[in-house]
Amino acid sequence: MVEENEIKWYAIGCTSPMKELRVRDDIRQYGLEAFVPLRYIIKTIKHQEQRALVPAVPGLMFAKGTEEELKEYVDHAPYRVYMRKSTFSNKEDYLTVPNKAMENFIAATEDHEAHITYFKPEEIKLQIGDQIRVKGGIYDGKEGIIMRIKGKRNKHLVVQIPGMLVAAIEMDPELVELKVNSEKRIVNSEKPSKDLEGDKKLLYNYAHRILFEITDQYKENSEYYLLLSELKRAKARLATFKGFTAATEAELALPMYMAAVILEEDIEPSKERLMKAIKRLKDSSKLKLRCQEMLERLNIEH
Repeated sequence: MVEENEIKWYAIGCTSPMKELRVRDDIRQYGLEAFVPLRYIIKTIKHQEQRALVPAVPGLMFAKGTEEELKEYVDHAPYRVYMRKSTFSNKEDYLTVPNKAMENFIAATEDHEAHITYFKPEEIKLQIGDQIRVKGGIYDGKEGIIMRIKGKRNKHLVVQIPGMLVAAIEMDPELVELKVNSEKRIVNSEKPSKDLEGDKKLLYNYAHRILFEITDQYKENSEYYLLLSELKRAKARLATFKGFTAATEAELALPMYMAAVILEEDIEPSKERLMKAIKRLKDSSKLKLRCQEMLERLNIEH
């Protein structure tokens, strides 16, 4: 339940055809904040194609103020508008949007030159993506979900007005930071590896690069977070595997231990696994020497 004197973003409906922008401007002149999600379309006017900026969802806009202020505006508005009600409360409460969600949505979609596709919430499965925070570029600091949209070539930043509208913005996938609360979903969503040898090499290379090649001053840039994300994915794909021979077990246990050190999780079990694998290797084995050297190096540095 929203208090009448609490400032919130309210969903406003408009039954006057093609008047959303005029209503938005009128609300602003009234002294309140207002927002209409817009998108470009191509119109043919006098046999010529022209771009036109139109509401993403006809009849939908948002205004920020108290419930009393919005009611007063609606009562005296020069256009046919109304405050939309929530279906979750049997239409007893007015439909509001959390301030942070609205601010994220506005900031991410106000660049009308960006490649933005709008969806209804039921048209897109938000849970398949990873929650991220954009680092750098015009969307710096904005939060959302990154995913690949069916039929689209590039990855998109997905932001939403909960329960009402979803915007998918084409973006450079390197400009993201994985949010901490997405880590568990990565582990749960990754399927067991179908390329065991390839993933073992990938995990080792990712871990080696993070541990020994990226200096501390660069551990806040987009490349580092991208590597960290891929390392978590590779580790999750290999989590259920064990080697049948001493060599294959050591080849798997080594990068898994390196990843555990980086992520600071399951370090002791991973170390114990690697040490057991080392004992099974012949003394003349180059792999045994490599594993021992890595153990010593990580014990010293970490």
